[in-house]
Amino acid sequence: MQLSIEGRIYRFSLIAILIIFLSACGYHFTGKRGTLTSDIKTIAVPFFTNKTFEPRIENLFTDALIEEFLKRGDVDVSKGDNSDATIIGTIKSFKESPVSFDRNDKVLEYRATVTLDISLKRNDNGIIIWKTSGLSGYHEYTVSSNTATTYNNKIEAIKKIAEDMAENIHNMIFEDF
Repeated sequence: MQLSIEGRIYRFSLIAILIIFLSACGYHFTGKRGTLTSDIKTIAVPFFTNKTFEPRIENLFTDALIEEFLKRGDVDVSKGDNSDATIIGTIKSFKESPVSFDRNDKVLEYRATVTLDISLKRNDNGIIIWKTSGLSGYHEYTVSSNTATTYNNKIEAIKKIAEDMAENIHNMIFEDF
């Protein structure tokens, strides 16, 4: 039994669609809870511990993570004593490295790099349900002849690192990325 041209096109299209769907490795539907069980509905995010000499960097990272969780709305962010789980973050290092120079070897641009250790602990039994060490992020910023401008550029770079890492942390916890 021989198929008509339309029948062969239909069969080929069906097989091609099936192959495309089956070969979508690594892709998954959002909305899964990753390492979180359904009984965790509230998460506390206390201030990160700052083990660097960079003042107030812990505030930027704590605020960025809280903002990410509030923006996504997967769980409520609450005070530590009322939450189901707590995120514990430690800023392990902050480094600045020059990345570009002018012809007189004056630095034009720095790369700020931050490394974190972070974990998620259940509050009912103290068990760590998710943990990562050495999570690192970086961003470049420009140097200006005005030191206040350079400082503002540095703070904006740190904020960008904090936002990117907060999104990454959220994805790792909720989507097993």
